[in-house]
Amino acid sequence: MPVLTDKRRLLSPKIEYDAEVEHYRLNLEQEIKEVMADLRHNEMMFNLEIEPDLVEQRIYERQALRCRYRFLIGEARRLGLNAILTEHA
Repeated sequence: MPVLTDKRRLLSPKIEYDAEVEHYRLNLEQEIKEVMADLRHNEMMFNLEIEPDLVEQRIYERQALRCRYRFLIGEARRLGLNAILTEHA
């Protein structure tokens, strides 16, 4: 396994560098960014809704997005991806 340099200190020292983990990190980071953008959009639309049924829909959508965000952060934590956790937590 290649040794992780100080410049690329993305993983916890307890986890060895792995090209597959690095590839997964990029996908994970992109998914987290997308969920955060979706949460911002949901909040904006929630604030604009006046129809009670659509307000309720926005609430359920927000809950689903929060669950997805918690899952992704948990995956980052499980893999020891410190850079993602400090940037997005």
